[in-house]
Amino acid sequence: MSYLIEETWLVRPTEAFKILRNCPKCGTKTLYGSTGNFRVNANGKNVDIWLIYQCETCKSTYNLPVYERVRSSQIEPELYRKFMENDAELALKTGVNRALFERSRAVVCEDATAIEIVVEDHHNFETGEGRLIRIINPFHLKLRLDRILARQLECSRSSIKRAMLEGDICCEIWDRLEI
Repeated sequence: MSYLIEETWLVRPTEAFKILRNCPKCGTKTLYGSTGNFRVNANGKNVDIWLIYQCETCKSTYNLPVYERVRSSQIEPELYRKFMENDAELALKTGVNRALFERSRAVVCEDATAIEIVVEDHHNFETGEGRLIRIINPFHLKLRLDRILARQLECSRSSIKRAMLEGDICCEIWDRLEI
């Protein structure tokens, strides 16, 4: 009897994206990581909200704009409360929002972002041999497919490439992944 193993893997970051930028104190480009804290500044009826990033070398800070010159009435009260309380879940959600980084022209350092892979579905079918792996990447992470498979299947990248060429592993990729 032969089986086809079908799996769905969800790839998601476990921390906010790290950014690469010139550090005024270090005098060179360095990695900045999110502190998980927000800075909220109200000026009259307008509010500015930033996610605070910190140089990993010298602890110099950079404020990534989340909202700039927005009327406080335009932000939901519950969301505003979470910004004020430095809600960790909101900080992670904000720290992986690509639109914020693109708007601020901040350079995301993909290789420095820690990820986790969650196996969502796992089915065995009596229809053939091999493995069908569906990878879902909703955060548009640039990942190497062979590295992800080797990590999850606990084998070498060369054996993964060989198995893919022989048809023992087939992948459906639901987003952008690089080999």
